[in-house]
Formats: sequence, C-alpha cells, structure tokens
Amino acid sequence: MPYGMYAAIRARVDARTAPQVDRLLRPSLALTTDAAEGTVAGCLGGLPALPDGVDWPEHAGRPMQLVARLDCAGLAEAFRAGGGSRPLPADGLLLFFHDDGFTDFAGRDCRVLHVPVTAPTRAAPPEGAVAVLAEAPVRARWALSAPSYQDPELERLFPDDFLVALDLARDLADHLDRPDVRVLGWCDTDTARYDGHRPLLQVDAWAAGAAWGEAVNVSFWIPEEDLAAGRFDRVRHGVEVA
Repeated sequence: MPYGMYAAIRARVDARTAPQVDRLLRPSLALTTDAAEGTVAGCLGGLPALPDGVDWPEHAGRPMQLVARLDCAGLAEAFRAGGGSRPLPADGLLLFFHDDGFTDFAGRDCRVLHVPVTAPTRAAPPEGAVAVLAEAPVRARWALSAPSYQDPELERLFPDDFLVALDLARDLADHLDRPDVRVLGWCDTDTARYDGHRPLLQVDAWAAGAAWGEAVNVSFWIPEEDLAAGRFDRVRHGVEVA
C-alpha cells in the first residue's frame, strides 16, 4: 500500500477501523495497449479462439460481440510480479462476449468461456450480424484497487455516518490510478453492483475502440464462489451509461 494512502486512511478514521479499511483493498491488473509496459496478456476485440464443436455465443438469436481474449498465463505472471497469487486459471484463454445492443437489463446478455490456447480462431459471422472490434494487444501490470462509496463492504464500516465512507472513498481514489481496462479488483464506475459478485473485467468503450452508444463502460461480474472454483458460466453483464 502506498504510504500516502496508509496515512490518508488513518487521518480519516479511528485506529480500530483503519485496519478494516486496509483489508478491503484488493489486487487487480491494469491492462494497457502500451507495448512498453507490463506482461503480454492477450487482446481486446478481434476474433475468438473457439474449440471445435463450440458455437459462437449468441443472445436472443444474435451473435455476441467479443470484447476481450485474455491469456491466463500472462495474467498469472502479472499477478506474481505484484507479489500475489493467481486468482484465475493458470493457463488457457478467457473469452469475454456480450450483446452490444444491451437488451437484457438483468445482465444475462454476456458469456465468458475458458478455452485452450490451441483453439482455432473462428471466422466472423455473416457481415452485419455483429460488429467485430479491431484487435488491440494488451499488456498487464499489477495494480491496487479500492472500494467506492457505492460498495456496501465500505459503507457497512460506517453505519452511522455515510459521509465518512464517501470522503474516505475519495481519499482512496486520489492515491490510485483508474485504468481504462481492469481485471478483478473493485468496480471503478457507477455501474450497479450485483450482490455476492465482483467485477471480473471492466472495459472503457474508447479503450476497446467500440461504438456502444451511450454505454461508456462494460463489465463482467462473477459470483465470489465461482471465482474461487474457476467457474465462468454464471457471469453477469454490467453497463455504465454516460
């Protein structure tokens, strides 16, 4: 933890509560297209690598858009570089699909697949069926992540004064970068939270070169127990609207 953040927490809250705030901080990975930074970690956009017999994921009869294809080995290396253990599979690819029409307000219009690195790249659906994002290689670096005032884990520490949680969240944000693409950590946006879930991936539209209308950020949320078990079949979709 940066010393400035450590001091800010203790300037805002008492000695009993400060360690509880410390424990809320989470490791994450910041993904960037800067070729000079971090560990090779896959790409945003492009075409998916799908094993034989696995169809291109669809929602309501329409092919979903591939948002990211991330290399688990590269993500694990980046987590180790930060001194932490890997919370994701050790190998394979994670493919993140969503409905870029955002038609399901329950957040079921997305899918995450864990596939072998040897899976062949699949050709795009017929022209016009889905907008294929331009492929943009990304690299990963370890990054600390802090909750916001919208996260109940922080709010519950201050049941009698919500403004303390609000001010503390601002203090924490002042000491941390907000990456355009983040793996795990806390939610960086005003997206509605799913109880018992945490963000698996967050992507700003401009970073992905995406035309998502009023949607400026999309996120994929995974149940806590599924993350621990390496399951990705119940991930839900989040959207931040400008």
